[in-house]
Amino acid sequence: MKLLIASLPIGTGHDIAAQAMAEAAYLDGWQVEFSHHLVAAARVETSLYFFGLHYFGSSYGRLFRWSDRTTFNWRQHRTHWRQIGRRVLPDVFAEYRPDVVIATHPFALNAWGAVRETHPTLRVVGVLTDLSVHRFWYEPMADAYTVWLPEQVGDLNQFGVASDRVFMTGIPIRASFQETVPPLPIYDPGPIILLGGGLGMGPYTRILRQLATLGWPIVAVCGHNEKLRWKLSEYRWPETVTIAGYVENMPIFLRHAQLVVGKPGGVTAAEVAQSQVPWIVTHWIPGQEEINRDRLLKHHLAVRGDTELTDKVHDLLKNDAPMRKLMLAAQEKWARPTAARDIIRHLKIL
Repeated sequence: MKLLIASLPIGTGHDIAAQAMAEAAYLDGWQVEFSHHLVAAARVETSLYFFGLHYFGSSYGRLFRWSDRTTFNWRQHRTHWRQIGRRVLPDVFAEYRPDVVIATHPFALNAWGAVRETHPTLRVVGVLTDLSVHRFWYEPMADAYTVWLPEQVGDLNQFGVASDRVFMTGIPIRASFQETVPPLPIYDPGPIILLGGGLGMGPYTRILRQLATLGWPIVAVCGHNEKLRWKLSEYRWPETVTIAGYVENMPIFLRHAQLVVGKPGGVTAAEVAQSQVPWIVTHWIPGQEEINRDRLLKHHLAVRGDTELTDKVHDLLKNDAPMRKLMLAAQEKWARPTAARDIIRHLKIL
């Protein structure tokens, strides 16, 4: 079986999920290829996305919600990406001849949906990396979707996707999160991990200043945001604070952490749940991460900490805190460490 994985570099979660799927498929004996053929076509959207988040965050949130409510915007968006698909992807299909294409970004799903029309034996699957389902994910030519939470099944039902085409597998995460991790002797007790997603976004400095007053070991992970890492490194932090860039061995840090603080990206949520560590969400991207936040809170997978942060940290650092116990139980219930393997199993029978 040949699998083609299509993603776009708009946020790091889409790429991490794509890598997790590639791991699982390769280990199952599939031939795996990555398709980056849509990256150039998405350059304008990518630039506008980050520009909007940086300078017009609240306006972006309103635009996200408005575009989710109207079918007119969906039709325009889908037509645009189907045109790109018809122009760019026929040669890609002819070269790789995949049996299945999985898309970890909605733009890629729409583009490959156009190819699916002219090649009916091809199977196209959307792998969602958030806890919400924006209308732009709806592609009538998609054969199936994979999601984490039952609310997402309802979201897709509203767009016209039948429940038997939606697999509640969870969000694919790296296989390393399932491995037994070695001790982390440099931190005793376990540290507080401050996350800003792979791009290190959000009011990072303000949050870190609050955490630094607690006298507890803190690792501030800046991801790929080197500008942020250098900026934070210029401060005179207490000895308890460590500034880190992109962390390869994140499973080790999360497994040994006493607490995680940060933004509610979908892949981050899946990794934290698997790591069994309490989580305080302090900031979020307007739009999709607001929905992520609300659904995490509903299922007791996190608590909100944009106010009274230090008081909530003090409480959750106690091993016998009721909220800590409730959160760890919810994470054990909802963790889906084998999501990537389960998705591969579903692909075999499409």
